[in-house]
Parts: sequence; C-alpha cells; structure tokens
Amino acid sequence: MRGLALWLRWSWRDLRARWLQVAAIALIIAIGSGTYSGLTSVSAWRQASYDASYDALDMYDLRVALTTGSFADADRLLAAAAAIPHAADIAAAEPRLEVPIQVDASTADELVLVPGRLVGVDVRDGGPHVSGIATVEGRGLRPDDAAGDTVVVDEHLVQRHDLAPTGTLRLSGGRELRYVGTGLSPENFFPVDDRGSVFADFAVVYAPLSTVQRVGGHPGQANRLVLRVRPGADRDAVEREIEDALAAELGDVGLTVTRQEDDQVLRLLYDDIEGDQRFYDIFAVLILAGATFAAFNLTVRIVEAQRREIGIGMALGVPPRTIAVRPMLVGAQVALLGVAFGVGVGLLIDELMADLLSGFFPLPVWEFAFRPGIFLRGAALGLALPLAATAVPVRRAVRVTPVEAVSTTHRTASGGLAPLLSRLPLPGSSVTQMPFRNVLREPRRTLLTALGIAAAITTLIGVIGMVDSFVATIAAGDDEIVGDTPDRLTVDLDGFALVDAPEVTAITDDPMLRAAETGLTLGGTLEPGDDGIDVALYTVDLQSDLWVPTAVEGDLDHDGPGLVLSEKAAADLGVGVGDDVTLRHPRREGVGYRWVESELAVLALHPNPYRFIVYLDDEWASLFDLEGVVNTVRVAPADGVTVPDVQRDLFGQEGVASVVPVTDLARSVRDQIDEVFGIFRVIEGAVLLMALLIAFNATSINLDERARENATLFAFGLPVSRVVLVAVTESLVIGVLGTVTGVIAGRLLLAWLMAAIVPGTLPDIGVVTYLSASTVATALVLGVLAVTIAPLLTVRRLRRMDIPSTLRVVE
Repeated sequence: MRGLALWLRWSWRDLRARWLQVAAIALIIAIGSGTYSGLTSVSAWRQASYDASYDALDMYDLRVALTTGSFADADRLLAAAAAIPHAADIAAAEPRLEVPIQVDASTADELVLVPGRLVGVDVRDGGPHVSGIATVEGRGLRPDDAAGDTVVVDEHLVQRHDLAPTGTLRLSGGRELRYVGTGLSPENFFPVDDRGSVFADFAVVYAPLSTVQRVGGHPGQANRLVLRVRPGADRDAVEREIEDALAAELGDVGLTVTRQEDDQVLRLLYDDIEGDQRFYDIFAVLILAGATFAAFNLTVRIVEAQRREIGIGMALGVPPRTIAVRPMLVGAQVALLGVAFGVGVGLLIDELMADLLSGFFPLPVWEFAFRPGIFLRGAALGLALPLAATAVPVRRAVRVTPVEAVSTTHRTASGGLAPLLSRLPLPGSSVTQMPFRNVLREPRRTLLTALGIAAAITTLIGVIGMVDSFVATIAAGDDEIVGDTPDRLTVDLDGFALVDAPEVTAITDDPMLRAAETGLTLGGTLEPGDDGIDVALYTVDLQSDLWVPTAVEGDLDHDGPGLVLSEKAAADLGVGVGDDVTLRHPRREGVGYRWVESELAVLALHPNPYRFIVYLDDEWASLFDLEGVVNTVRVAPADGVTVPDVQRDLFGQEGVASVVPVTDLARSVRDQIDEVFGIFRVIEGAVLLMALLIAFNATSINLDERARENATLFAFGLPVSRVVLVAVTESLVIGVLGTVTGVIAGRLLLAWLMAAIVPGTLPDIGVVTYLSASTVATALVLGVLAVTIAPLLTVRRLRRMDIPSTLRVVE
C-alpha cells in the first residue's frame, strides 16, 4: 500500500510539473470522448422519440388511397372493411378526404402563398383515433367544429413562416378558414408535397371530415381509409381482404394499400438516422484520433525528460515493468481527468443538440434521456486510447540499455540535420540563426511538435471542409435552378389538362406575363443500376429563350428523343453522352396508365447536383401518349410586373394548384440544409477548441524542453525579449511546417470522405469537394498564429527563472 502511495505521489509530482500541458491534454481527451458520447446520444434520442411519437398518435397499420381524382362514399368504405372475414382484427378504421388547396397565410411582413393539402378527419368521440393529431399550440379539433370552417394548421408551416398559433387562412377562391391551433400528425412529421418533394413549402391543414366534404365539393365522400390492426392479428390477411373487398365494391376505381413501414415520411425519418450516424461516427473518430495523438505526444516528451532517471533505475537493477509504472500512472491520471471532463463536455453537447433537434424536427414526443451506456462507452474510449498511446513510448524507453538511457539527450549545435544549414548563406548572427538551427538540430522533437499541430489542422480541415462542400453543392444547385431568369415561376396544375383548355390558356394568355411555356412533370426510374434511380422527369423546350438546363457535356440540339441527365446520375449509372439508358415511365392507357420501359440516348449532362432531375424535350411527350396534355406551366412576369404580383394574379385561378418562384425552391433547399448545419456548427466548435489546445500544447511542451537552453542564453547575458524572439521564430517555423502538413493531409482526408462516405449516405446528391478560403485562413491562423504567439505566454515564467537550478544536470 505504501509503495502504491509512493508511485501516486511521484506521478502527481510529474503532473504538477507540467500542469498546463496536462490540463490541455485532459481537455482534449474530454472533447474527444464527450463529443463521441454526445453525438452518439443523438441517434438514440431520435430512434426513441420517433418510436414514442408514432405510438402516441396511433399511426395507421394500413392506409388505402384511391387513385388521384377518385372518390367513394365514406360509409361504403367503412362497410366494406367491416364485412371482411378478419374484421374482428381491425381495432379502428376511419375514412378521410384529402383535397389539394392553395393557402394564403400572408402577414404584414411576408407574402405566404403556398400549395397545400386539406385533410378531413373523423373527430367524433375525441378522434381521430388513427394517425391522430397532437396539439402543439392553441387547441385541437372538437366535434362541434364540424359546424363551421374551423381547422388546425400543421406546425411546420407556422414555424417556417413565424405565424401566430391561431388566426385566419384564405383558400383559393376567397374562402376563409379559422385555425384554432397548430398540430402534428404521423403522416406529416416531415412535410412532403403531392409530388414527393421534401423541400417544398407546403401547408397541411386538418379539419373535420364534414368540413372538407363541404369545402371540397364532395359531400359524404372520402378518398382514404386508414386502419389499425389489433396486436398479434394477421395483418397480411387483413390487407388482402381489404384490397379484395374494396376492389369488388368500387369496381374500376384504382386503389393503393400502404403499410406503416412503407410510409414515405416514416422511412425518410428512420433511414436518416443511420446516414447521420455515419457522419457522427466519422467526426467522433477524427476528434478521438486527435486526442489520442496529443496524449501520445505528451507522453513521449515526459518519457524523454525522464530518460536519465529511467536509465539510472535500470542500472540499479529495477525491473523495466516497475520503471514503466510511473509514466503509465501519469497517462492513466491524465486519461481519468479527461474522462471526468468528458462527461461535462458530453452533457453540454447533449444540451446543444437537444435544442437543435427539437427546433428542426418538431415532434409530439422528444426523449432526451441521459444514456449511461453511451457515456460509459465514450469514457472507455477516452480512457483506453490515451493509455494505449502512453504505452508505446514507455515500452520503447524501457527496452534500451541503461548506458543509452543515461547518456545526455542534449545535442550540440552540429547535431541532427543542423549541418545542412551551414550550406545555406543565412544572414544574421548566431543568435538570429539559432531558431532555424534548433529546428534542424533535433529533427525528432521538431517532427513530433509539427505532427501534433498537423493532427489538429487535419481534423479541422476534414470537418469544416465537409461543411464547405455542402455549402458549395447547394450554391451550385441554386445557380443551375435559377439560371439567368431569377424572376421565373413554376405554375403546377391540379391535374392533367389539354394545352388549349380554358384553365391553361388563362395562364398562357395572361397579360401580366412576358413568357409562358407548358410542360409535364412525371415520375420515373432510370436503369441500368444496382437498384435503379428514381427521378423527376421534366419536359421542357430545349431551345427556349426563357430557360434551359446547362449542358456541361453533350448538346441539347438533337433530332431524336433523348434525356439530359445530371452528372451524378450519369456517373452512378456508368453512362456518358451517347450511351443508352432505360427509362421506366408511365404511359396513358384509357383513363389510367401503365408503366413501360423506353430505351433513350443520353443527349447531354447538366451540372445540377441533384441526380433525380432529368429533362426531356417537350416535343417527345408522345413517349407518354400525352401529346397536347400538360400539368405544369413555366412563366415569367412582364416588364413592370413583380413576382409577388404574378403570384397574387394566378392565386385562386381554376385548375392552379401552386405558383412557386424558382428562387423559393432554391431557398427552401438551403433553409432545410441550414437547419442541419446547426448540428455541424456544434461539431465545428468542438474541433476548433481541440485544435487550438493541441497547437498550444505542442508548442508549450517544446518550450519546456528548451528550458536549459534558455537558461544558458540568460547566463550569457541575453535579455528576455531576445530569448522570446528566438522562441517565437522557432515556433513560427514549426507552425508553418505543421500547418502546411495538416492542410495537405486534411485536404486528402476530405477527398476520401467525399468519395468513400458521402455517396453511400447521400446517394441522391452529387456533393462537390470544396475547401473555402476562409477555412484555409482559419487553419493558418490557428496553426501558425496561435503557435507563434504561444511563447509570449511564457514571458512571466522566463523572467522568474532560477538559472542555476535550471542548468543543474545531476540532482
């Protein structure tokens, strides 16, 4: 017991002697282990919160949707479900009516004209009982609301446009609805518009079923049926029987049955957890790696400083295992201190991430419980990695002979690589040349210091460079979407219409427009590929003066049909200009459609980073058997007419589902990504602090090792200012070496992350690899300036130096 106490006191003396470096290393380990724990908690929170939110609102098990434009008597839908053989297995069934709308929620500060969906739900007996609506602010729907035009607005719209929690909305046609609160429902935890876009500004409005039937002009009808199945029941049998019963009841009316796990929003949310966790793991590993190297660097220096004592111990016959206890205890105490700090860092990151998540993903239930298992895992990593890093130099130190260990480690002026400097005609006195000789005289020390700085800069470049790359990708998408006509708008119709139909000509002949071009927007799939690529297919006039996609490769002018793909899609499919691809697309057949495959050439490639965007010249609408049929009109305002003027002019026109400026789509994408960047900023802050600590620590250790040399300079009469200048110059040289190495290594790391990790996590986006000048400048300031000024922090200690004591070689 007394022996252990001696070892602890001895190691504690070593810690006190280097308390500043020890504190910095402990903080670095804390940032590494705490960031890992905090980021890993996010995925566990999201999983638990999604589960709890879906359970709390009784998400449907099966949803029946009639084909677009089809409606059926609500009571007939319920009766068909009640008549199936396994009807007893149905816990609840409710009809719904969903109709497209345009919503005017404009305020004094902002024009808010957005497409949306009016959802009629059964509010009897406190309903809806399937896929319920959680009240966020105000109140929910009540049975007596069916008598008036009372609704609840989805929380996302209110949050996005900073609307009041209660108020009035105006629909196209002038009808006003009074909203009494905001809510969230499982099918719209993340708003997706009628064409499947997650980036659109979209309003979901909930109302009693009878209200929607009255407003939408479909009295007594519905176009959805949602069901919950009892636990343990045979859902497959219920699904088959419901589908057969409704097919028999409704005749030629088409329908689609969706299971809960196939819900688009549910899949989007849960799949996103895994993808995001890959990024968190990368960041955590980078930060832990930096912390581990910092611990290694400190231990190497401590062992080097104790080399004579280790040699004397071995000469006296002390076993190497016993000698190794002292430096290993130092490493263990530093690691334990780091782990203790790491719990605090992890809790702080938890708090920041909880605020970001609850703001970005409004859910009825968020569970931000402390995860002891995750923190224990983080603590274990924070303890094990520094200990492993400590063991390497200790093992090396005790494996040399006593004579090698006892021999002085001080080098002469001609040691190391210093002779190389004599061949260079450097100006100045020997003191002026001293910093450069010091750098070369002990290359191992220089290398360790420079690598410590480089490790920090590499991590910094890798993390912040990913943010730069995402920002550059969004900017590239904005530039391509907006082009040279930023006042362009897209008018989506509420269905297909003939090009000369009154609702279409009312738009194309509008005197407030200088240009109007009709087209189609359809879904499809591109092959070959492992799983194919789902795409949004736009027919456009590829010779238009209004706007055409940019051809970065190939030519838009062709006699035959062909596609303009994104560079990302072409790369994923392994095709180029002139190659053929298979497009699976709908083709009209009577009043419905069927899916067919067409072999089409790749005419050109466009630079939009979103791989799902595909263009086809509008003269080839015959591929879909939709000649003379449109569902989109692209317009631009006439001279003297503003974009808001056009929005208000077309708002409420017959057949118009939405009027959206192209800049709004670009802004919507950017806003969605900016929300995610809040999480990146937390990580970025941790990395910046860690990099600063590593850079300072590496320089501080280097200065400590120069203590005898500085004392010698003082003994020869040099003033403190001259000695500090020597240290500053040496730090500058090492800082430049470390920073340049770190920037190069960080750029290589960034390229690897973009090539190996991002494509699997964000397959639909061609993220460009980009490193901004501001990031490089940050690295230079951190790696050069911070390291260079570090010696200034030692001025007080240098002034108080005990020169005889510092120069003493033998205790």
